[in-house]
Amino acid sequence: MTCKGVVKNNVVILEEGVHLPDGVTVVVTMEQITQEGKVTPEEIAERQALVTQIRAFSQKLAGRNVNLGDLILEGREELENRA
Repeated sequence: MTCKGVVKNNVVILEEGVHLPDGVTVVVTMEQITQEGKVTPEEIAERQALVTQIRAFSQKLAGRNVNLGDLILEGREELENRA
């Protein structure tokens, strides 16, 4: 017989409707936990590259008084040039 459940405070809570006789010996096997949304090494590398670009950009702007609208236009032009 196979039953599923979850562990809470080191006690296995079985799915609803499962009844085992008191004193029965059981073997518990832990399933590997999958993590949806886990960040891949490629995504980490992409994020690190973006951080590098942001730092370089902030260094470029250091000490300058810049209009936000101008920055948006510059960024847009740069994106268009890449395409």
